[in-house]
Amino acid sequence: MFIFSNGILRIRKDRPGLDLFVDISFLLLLCSVFTNGGAKGESYFYYISFFLFFGLTFIKLLMSLKSQGSLIVPSFTVWYGSFVLLSLMSALWATNPQTCLKVMSRLIQSLVITFCMSQNYATRAGLFRCLRMFSWAGTLVAVYMLASTPFDDWFKGFFGFSAVELNPNTVGMIFAICLVVSLYFALYCDEKRYYVITLLNLFIVILTSSRKSLLASVGAIVMMGLMKVQRRNFVTRIIMTFGLLVALYYLIMSVPELYKAIGIRLESMFGYLTGEDGDYSLSLRQKFIENATDMLFERPLLGYGINNFTVQIGRRINVWTYAHNNYYEILADLGIVGFAVFYGYYFYLLASLVKTWLKTNSSLAKMMLTLLAVIMFCEYGLVSYYSIYMQMALCCMYLFICAINGSDDYSNGIPGYMKYNYSVYG
Repeated sequence: MFIFSNGILRIRKDRPGLDLFVDISFLLLLCSVFTNGGAKGESYFYYISFFLFFGLTFIKLLMSLKSQGSLIVPSFTVWYGSFVLLSLMSALWATNPQTCLKVMSRLIQSLVITFCMSQNYATRAGLFRCLRMFSWAGTLVAVYMLASTPFDDWFKGFFGFSAVELNPNTVGMIFAICLVVSLYFALYCDEKRYYVITLLNLFIVILTSSRKSLLASVGAIVMMGLMKVQRRNFVTRIIMTFGLLVALYYLIMSVPELYKAIGIRLESMFGYLTGEDGDYSLSLRQKFIENATDMLFERPLLGYGINNFTVQIGRRINVWTYAHNNYYEILADLGIVGFAVFYGYYFYLLASLVKTWLKTNSSLAKMMLTLLAVIMFCEYGLVSYYSIYMQMALCCMYLFICAINGSDDYSNGIPGYMKYNYSVYG
């Protein structure tokens, strides 16, 4: 374990050496996923880190089978595997079966990666290592993007594509997730260096010009801030939280560079919502929703086949693209059955997290609830069922449910996760 404090870097070996290599491979995998790995099948960095993480996990599983004689299949794997199987079967009734197969590679990769995560990080100590690597990977990728993009291009809007060839909305979503994780360590664990990382994540979100990612990030800051308050400082914390938001909005709308990056798009969004002005992007997305609703009524049970919204919308309005909305995309592609399979697990996670929060007041439960809220909010504006980074974030919630022990994370100022060294599996 690497520990940096008071200007001193300490390297401490407090767990089997293989775990260190697993962690390194997972960090590399996160960095590759955050830089478009796996999306087009052309990233050697991604596939090297993918097979390294899978190979090391496979070695650990062989060692575990030899000593314990059993293998646990996580419920997360059962859920996502069921969705993958349904998606594959949808080629039997799809409008265009070949279109179904285009997303299968990423679905299977997500399934394998989250299975490996569950085998390595379903402990309290493992979960904290996993979360820290999300934050570190986001920091490394943010620095890389800023360094590889000319300064004059930082504030032109839609930041990120030239550096990592990812849709700016995807970049914004990735850094919104990293923001939630980093803010947890800063706000709840009192690790002040993570405030700098949180601000860096927010800065990247602003530069991407992604309105939903910015709104989700702001909502996450408010949600985590309010859930931390105690009765004696509730009003003060509310005033401070909303004061920061007002200051952020003022900066975005008054600083020319920030206004150019995201402020002008916020104005356009507010104009569209109030009916004063048009917004081509939002109006086009509304057309997608209307057509997806028609598709649902035409084939309510099983839909047109996974990834076949693209085919149908192209035939109807001559725009060949995805629905830009995960809810309606799945309803159009897989109908009510597919929607129930996919989002049924979301509600299981939600119920489990709320129950844990109310029972234990766990700060980790609060963070996971915030992360789930961010994901569900942003999925109204993006398609994510095949996004590897999204399934990795959801898997973290499952890992928390596995590792929870009913006590607060930082009782008496001592990191509670340091007390638990053994897997919840046995």
